[in-house]
Amino acid sequence: MSLPTLYRVLVVVITLLISNIAMAQTVSIGVLNQHHDNKEDAFWSQTAQYLSKKIPGYNFNIKLMGLECLGQAIEKQQLAFVITNPAHIVALQKTADARPIATLQTRYQNQVSSYLGGVLIVHSDRAKLKRLSDLRNQSVMAVSPTEFDGYQIIERELLQADLSPEKDFFEMLFTNGSQKNIVKAILNDEADIGIIRSGVLENMIAHNELKPGQIKIIHPQITSNYSPLHSSSILYPNWSLAKLNHTDIALARQVAITLKNMPKHETNLSFDAHYGWTQPADLTTVNGLLQALKLPPYQPSKEVSLKQILQEHGSVALLVITFILVLTIFTIRLSHVNRKLETSQSELAKNRDNLEQQVIERTKELSSVNNTLEEDILAREAIEETLRRSRSALQGFYEISVNPELTQHEKLTDLIKLARNHFGMEAAFLYKIPPTEAEPEQQQLNLCVADGATFMEKDILANIPTHFDKNESGEIKCVKNEQDNKCYISLYVMVENTPHCLLAFVGNSKLNPNIAQVDQDLLRLLSQWIGSSIERQSIEDEREKYRTQLGKVTRLFTVGEIASGLAHEINQPLTASINYISGSLRRLEDTSDSHIKTGLERSLESLNQATQIIRRMRDFVQMGIHREDTFDLVPLIKRVLDLLETESGQQPISLKSKGTDSPVFVIGDPVQIEQVILNLVRNAIEATLLQPSEPKEVVVSLKTIGDQVEISVSDNGPGIDDNELEHIFDAFHSTKADGMGLGLAICRSIIETHNSRLDARNTDKGAEFFFKLPHVSTPPISVTK
Repeated sequence: MSLPTLYRVLVVVITLLISNIAMAQTVSIGVLNQHHDNKEDAFWSQTAQYLSKKIPGYNFNIKLMGLECLGQAIEKQQLAFVITNPAHIVALQKTADARPIATLQTRYQNQVSSYLGGVLIVHSDRAKLKRLSDLRNQSVMAVSPTEFDGYQIIERELLQADLSPEKDFFEMLFTNGSQKNIVKAILNDEADIGIIRSGVLENMIAHNELKPGQIKIIHPQITSNYSPLHSSSILYPNWSLAKLNHTDIALARQVAITLKNMPKHETNLSFDAHYGWTQPADLTTVNGLLQALKLPPYQPSKEVSLKQILQEHGSVALLVITFILVLTIFTIRLSHVNRKLETSQSELAKNRDNLEQQVIERTKELSSVNNTLEEDILAREAIEETLRRSRSALQGFYEISVNPELTQHEKLTDLIKLARNHFGMEAAFLYKIPPTEAEPEQQQLNLCVADGATFMEKDILANIPTHFDKNESGEIKCVKNEQDNKCYISLYVMVENTPHCLLAFVGNSKLNPNIAQVDQDLLRLLSQWIGSSIERQSIEDEREKYRTQLGKVTRLFTVGEIASGLAHEINQPLTASINYISGSLRRLEDTSDSHIKTGLERSLESLNQATQIIRRMRDFVQMGIHREDTFDLVPLIKRVLDLLETESGQQPISLKSKGTDSPVFVIGDPVQIEQVILNLVRNAIEATLLQPSEPKEVVVSLKTIGDQVEISVSDNGPGIDDNELEHIFDAFHSTKADGMGLGLAICRSIIETHNSRLDARNTDKGAEFFFKLPHVSTPPISVTK
């Protein structure tokens, strides 16, 4: 076939199609559509398309109308069929000789039904609302008082339970909207009770708009042919398609057969409100409902005859006739007055025209004023919102800054995060500014704190210059970069009136570059807090450095006292060595060599002890540290008591020890501990000499307490004065005429290096000094070479 021939054939086919379409008769189907629903409208359109496809020569057209428009279209015979609720169809049977030819079907899970009911719903936590009698004095929400598949169905159930919606309910609310909004209103406690159509809850659950168990059904009804859908009423026929009185009967029969054969709408959801069509349902129950509620076409008649009026209200009718006669006379008189008023009316018309022009001009002026007021209100609301956010940010700033559980760095991080969230920025960074005199390769920003989207740091470094103008240190810069669609905020952190850090934020470009004054004050407050924090940290570092230096100076200062007492300390072992050696020389006259050997060994031991004292004193002065050895306190105490017993000479003082029957091992520096005990016992001896009473006694006691050993030195002297008790460990504080007041201070410093504390207290006998050392239950392992 040639191309021109093919072209002519196509033209003929297209012409025939157009002529068939033009010849097709249009059949309009009106649908009562009080509330727009996309899925419902799509089903009506699908029904019309299916009828047009299956019934040749007819083009079915769907028209969605409100109740009033639908009535006018039926009266003017503009529609052949209507799809509406059963109550409306009953009314149309009386007025337009309508006949239902098909009823809508719904499907829930595997159950198909052509009936519907009304549902009373409450929030699931309203445990007291169980029966219809519990609904008194509650607020009720429904779509409309004229809605059949909802309010009217439930109204009949309420009347049967002796409940009047006007009298027994606290409030009736009509939304004129979607029934799903009623379910949402019940969940939000906007009303106590909701009235909806059956299937709405199941539809919302199927579309994940409602969770099972959130809504409770009041007055549930169990119906075998309707389960498992919920209902609070008896069942009524679903919406139907009805033919009107002027519609061709043959066409109506063909439409009914076609709709019954229409494929069912299949979906994966458990509930389908528009599953398909079936044969028309019986409307007997609907007639019963309309009669009970006295709704059309069963509403009471309002037509009254004159004869009926005269029979029932004769005297009143006479008065009315008299009134009509008087009114007629008055009307005649009024006509004369009206003629006189015509002239005045013409003048009033002119004045009215002038007044209308003045009203128009005044309206324009008021409109301009209203626009100005609206702008002022919007500006005020913006200011109030900014103040509210700033007040909230200041409250958070205060709570973070005074929180004692946060470290200084944690406070700084939380405050920067607070500021970032306040301004709606995506990331925040705090950089240390290098000093001006730094080397060129060191003149780079040093990141101190980062919060948020840290990967955006490259954007900050690319949009903030490397060198900064120190003259603009007090300004807050807010710049938009249209290329990367970002907004940047930066300001300096001043320390000692010098830029020390740079605080920068980055976010989307929606932020207004003109930052409000309260927000600028908030940023400056944050900058001042960071600066103050850096200054406080610097002061703390200097103070710690000073304390370290002061400790060293203190130790060096005590060297003089240590040196002055060193001769006395060393003199004891040297004197003992001399005595032992002298005794050994006297024993040379004897023939026994064992005594000489013993004396010489003790002399050597004493001399070694003197050497250790000098070495430990030197270590303490240089480093303030001690050795940690495991040693037995018992021989150390006995050695001190033996030494001081010899030193006390002929003084009537009894030196005793308690708790020394078995070895007591502790951890510490034995030489330093021995010097402390020696000093404490010597002070105790001197204290007992001040007491004239007899006998004089000094006791060194050991007592194990848990994992520690308490060492105490007590005497029966006069005790310590309460005023002196607070200062006896202070350096250079002494109660002796020739003392320097450093002995107890040095003893306390030695014990403090052992992580303990030397304290004193008065007893009922005298005074007691005590401290603790770590206890070791197992003696040290000795290695024999």
